[in-house]
Amino acid sequence: MEKEMDSLGKLDVEALKQLVALKENSGKLNRLETKRQRLRDELDKVEDHIREFLSQYPEVQGYLSSASGSMRRLTPSGRRPRGWIRSQVEEIIGEAGMPMTPAEVRDEIARRHPEEATKNLYLAVFQHLRRHEEFDQDEKGRWKMKSEQPA
Repeated sequence: MEKEMDSLGKLDVEALKQLVALKENSGKLNRLETKRQRLRDELDKVEDHIREFLSQYPEVQGYLSSASGSMRRLTPSGRRPRGWIRSQVEEIIGEAGMPMTPAEVRDEIARRHPEEATKNLYLAVFQHLRRHEEFDQDEKGRWKMKSEQPA
């Protein structure tokens, strides 16, 4: 506590005024961040509807099967919905019942969702496996879901 008071003592009057103003407006900031998240969620839903709608047309399927076709380019933001990679990786490794390499996971995602088979898919899968603690890597470089240990 004493250290915090020393830090506050080093602030000039203008900095203290800005700190108080920020604290007073934190409720407004929280409301704005909540609204932003609602809008992002709504955008994700709209993009899912667009993908669903476009996938009904043979011309779109032809575009997607071409070398450069990507369903993501046909959506407004051109990005995967938030949490999509995570859900796919967890589902695929969970269903496999055995450790898999990132390339095997990528190939399975590409088989199930050809429109998502982009150059960056492997990197997204690999980063997800490395960053999240629910996965373990074995000595052969294969990944599996961690087993839940009872406490």
